[in-house]
Amino acid sequence: MHKEFSTNTNLIAFNREHISRDMDELIPIYAQYGIRNLDLNFCEMMRDDSRLNDKRAKDYIKRLKEEREEYGLAYIQAHAPYPIKGSTVYEWDARIIKALNLALELGIPHIVVHPVGKDIEENIRYYDRLIRESDITIAIENMESDEEISKHEEINTIIESNPKRLKALFDTGHAHMRKLDLAKEIKGYGKNLVGLHIHDNDGKSDQHLLPFMGTINWKEVVRALSEAGYSGYLTYEAMYYSRSLSINDQEKVIKDAINSFLHLL
Repeated sequence: MHKEFSTNTNLIAFNREHISRDMDELIPIYAQYGIRNLDLNFCEMMRDDSRLNDKRAKDYIKRLKEEREEYGLAYIQAHAPYPIKGSTVYEWDARIIKALNLALELGIPHIVVHPVGKDIEENIRYYDRLIRESDITIAIENMESDEEISKHEEINTIIESNPKRLKALFDTGHAHMRKLDLAKEIKGYGKNLVGLHIHDNDGKSDQHLLPFMGTINWKEVVRALSEAGYSGYLTYEAMYYSRSLSINDQEKVIKDAINSFLHLL
């Protein structure tokens, strides 16, 4: 198992002061504390005023490239935007497709794209459309609702429609909310598993906490990853841990995340 820490760039994006900071502002902070592997959070594009949604995107992407070289970073995966409540995925096509191509421009190996609804055939058609719009590999994430795709059997079936371009990302918190056997799910993906979202919760709500702050059995998760021969990164998506803290607590959040990772090993 690959035992390198990585985190989504949103790890310290939330704070009780509601001060918003974009990736290019956060990346130097992570680098300061020795974090070198990052999952770029293109979910920033869910905000209408995001620089990634307009002509400023070119300069933004240029800055992300510069920061990667300046700090010796690896952008190991990315996360595409997804529909806000009350809208459909098809209304977000332009932003999602743009995110795919921006990630491709940055040389990122794969980008996470949420499935649409519960119907497998609809998902096969949906991902087929995205594949025709970009050459990047798409990682399908298991979701937390019973109205969405959540099990490895479902995701593997979608992947079978284009195994060269479609892969799987396993989200620990989502599987825990669905009361699934996390070890069984991890092993069930086989060679399709290319990424992780590591976070914890109480089994009831999508809390996105650091490992050991919820009720997931992390010993079983780590053992399953090893037995499955998983060779990707352990990527934290624990952004809500910082939500009730001050922006001045960013050092605590980062150090707590790193210490949590060390306890996983």
